[in-house]
Amino acid sequence: MTVLVLALLATGVVMHGHEPVVDTDELASVQLHRAATVVHGLFAWIFCVVVGRWIWPHAVLVWSRRNGNWIWALGIVTAVVGGVGALTGLALLYGPADWREALTAVHWWAGLAWPVACLSHAWKWIVEGRGQRR
Repeated sequence: MTVLVLALLATGVVMHGHEPVVDTDELASVQLHRAATVVHGLFAWIFCVVVGRWIWPHAVLVWSRRNGNWIWALGIVTAVVGGVGALTGLALLYGPADWREALTAVHWWAGLAWPVACLSHAWKWIVEGRGQRR
């Protein structure tokens, strides 16, 4: 999961900060942007499968134990932020071109916020050492 998130972040940075310039002198820039786009798209689908395999059993397990505490609330925030990232990613692929600039900004910030939300949600579990595999 960490490798996928880092790969998505790295390719997202390349795509976000490296807009291609269509010019014969800038062919390398266009190729870099294209490669980042393809890798980002491929890893995004893999990421969705991995997250789906992980989050559904987790949600089923803890949903019945919801007690309104801050850890549970951070889990909901994490799910919402992840959903925003996924939906804006799909909208960037299939949505109208007029929305691209706004969707890119929302997708960018959701992509940055999701790992932070995950770490915040799991912080107590990580600190108490439950994250160690035995």
